Amino acid sequence: MQEAYVNINSIPTHIFTWGRWIEETIPEKEIVICITGNPGLPGFYTEFAGTLQKELGDLPVWVIGHAGHDDPPEASIREVPQLSGNEELFNLDGQIRHKIAFIEKYVPSDVKIHLIGHSIGAWMILQLLENEKIRNRIQKCYLLFPTIERMIESPNGWVFTKIAMPLYSVFGYIFFTFFSSLPVWLRLLFIQIYFLIFSIPRHFLGTGLKYSKPSVAEKVVFLADDEMARVRGVQREIVEQNLDILKLYYGTTDGWVPVSYYEQLKKDYPKIDATLDDQKIAHAFVLRHSQPMAIIVRDMIQKHRRG
Repeated sequence: MQEAYVNINSIPTHIFTWGRWIEETIPEKEIVICITGNPGLPGFYTEFAGTLQKELGDLPVWVIGHAGHDDPPEASIREVPQLSGNEELFNLDGQIRHKIAFIEKYVPSDVKIHLIGHSIGAWMILQLLENEKIRNRIQKCYLLFPTIERMIESPNGWVFTKIAMPLYSVFGYIFFTFFSSLPVWLRLLFIQIYFLIFSIPRHFLGTGLKYSKPSVAEKVVFLADDEMARVRGVQREIVEQNLDILKLYYGTTDGWVPVSYYEQLKKDYPKIDATLDDQKIAHAFVLRHSQPMAIIVRDMIQKHRRG
């Protein structure tokens, strides 16, 4: 595994790679790129991506998070712009431009991309397909637990808009500012207790600590709020024009994407390649189900390798 903060659209962006680094030649002429969900900290995806690359053997796997969701170390000379006055960098449109810039800069034009999108990353992939230059580079898209429609109408969408967002608006900045002022050991202790309660592996402690920074938390919430406003009905034209390269994977215990969304999609598009999970894998699979999900995605990719 290699990692570094790379400037993309003038924003330091944490990139993780397995197999080949972003500036290396890609003789395989195929690559796997994973666009994270929200929060878009790629550190949460290390077990999933590492397992996936090991299972695939020869294909490089890269993970890119979202602009502003993972600040570089304090000693770094690079700084992430503040949210206020730079909203266009961190909303959904800004995140899409961010992914386009990354692909155009680091993926050679003769390399085909297996593009994985988790949660809101799946919606972003649909938008990327509107860019003809990007579309022509895609081998296959794998949309995992895809929040591509009616987010605000989902059970979790209701909780976010009716409870979490109002609470954050009043107490969020104060809470995260206070929390970040505590000694690191104490912050890690609280995060570790939270992880124990919710059975989250300890190796995510460092990423959890980054997530608790006020400058990161506000951008995560800002993006989520934009998702509620923007992700409404299925973008039928995009889906219909790209049925041949789309593979969707839905959960059965997903508060963001109820099974009824899967059933309606299959009804509207009988030929669509969509699968319903049978292992009770959670929406946030990277926290507890990285390895079984990597095996599932490996099998998907193997079916769609270049001939």
